[in-house]
Amino acid sequence: MNERASHPPSTLRSTLASVASTLGTRAIDLPSRYGFHLLVAAKLDVIAAGAFYIVFGVLTLVAGAGRLGFDRAMTREVAQAIAREDFAGARAVIARGLACVGGCAVLAAALLALAAPLLARELFGDAALTTPIQLSAITIVPLCLSAAAAGALAGLQRVGLSQMIYSWAWPALFCIVAIWGELTLQSAFQVMLCAVTLTAALSFGLLTWAVPRADKRAAPAPTPALSLRQFTALSLSLFSTEIVQVLVAALPALVLGVVATKADVGAYAMAWRLALALNLLVVAMAAFASPRFAAAAARDDSEALQRTATQSLAITLALGVAPLAALAIGAPFWLGLFGEGFASGATALRILLAGQAILMLAACTPELLGMTGPERPLLR
Repeated sequence: MNERASHPPSTLRSTLASVASTLGTRAIDLPSRYGFHLLVAAKLDVIAAGAFYIVFGVLTLVAGAGRLGFDRAMTREVAQAIAREDFAGARAVIARGLACVGGCAVLAAALLALAAPLLARELFGDAALTTPIQLSAITIVPLCLSAAAAGALAGLQRVGLSQMIYSWAWPALFCIVAIWGELTLQSAFQVMLCAVTLTAALSFGLLTWAVPRADKRAAPAPTPALSLRQFTALSLSLFSTEIVQVLVAALPALVLGVVATKADVGAYAMAWRLALALNLLVVAMAAFASPRFAAAAARDDSEALQRTATQSLAITLALGVAPLAALAIGAPFWLGLFGEGFASGATALRILLAGQAILMLAACTPELLGMTGPERPLLR
């Protein structure tokens, strides 16, 4: 039997159902993630919020180094193993990926904790940031491990669960705790540490439940697994696209923390969070498309690859244009909802929205390259 015939292309109805499920899961991100930012802005003034986002930027940057793309490599390799019905191979990829992420995360956390006094005193000129930076260092380990589990869940086609872990689970837990009491700069990171640790435990429970067991009656021909060197090279290639997003997300707040006031950091941080509302759509489409790209590549089904890419771009543009216009026109109003002083970031928000428009036009291009094999062009 023709291999492609055994995997018929998805119908438009099933595609739309999958997109709706993914977007629905991401929609939960709005009240949880933006509730998180609203609570930070409401319970901390614009200056304290600026200090929070300086440390949060450090956390985001170092946590990216704690994963090094291993989570995305797991998505690709697990999806391809499942497409071949190589369940034992999928479990081996998951075990190797979790071990790699765990080692990188522990190393990154230890280095950040040791560097915290120097960063706080010399780089940001505020020794009071030392303890929050150290708390963020501890948070890196469960945060990276939960991301690794989410990457494996995506490869297992559990996209909704994957996006829950990647995106909104820990902000939702943060909101549940933080809404009932006072919040300070230090206690905010204590609550975050608890929320991320609970999310990591949940992610491992879901992954244990979702991993398929081998079917000895229909075991496929064994497929050579990637060596550790090959797996690491793949991870770094995939991380080359993610690091751009991490740097864009984290560096502006860090640079502003060095050259500007904490109030400027707070206003910019809220503008960036509003602009990221459009990024949620792009990320949702990437989550929808990535395992489909990987599975189609494993079947050498170019028609499915083209269909998924076209659908992803069309849906992204159809759903993203109206929110983009609303945010750009009403920038001062939307920022003013965060509290006094935040509306000064209106111009920054409009510039950031222009960048998000360009990102929408390139929706799923990195995922298409990363999930289908050409890692070298992706790295370039």
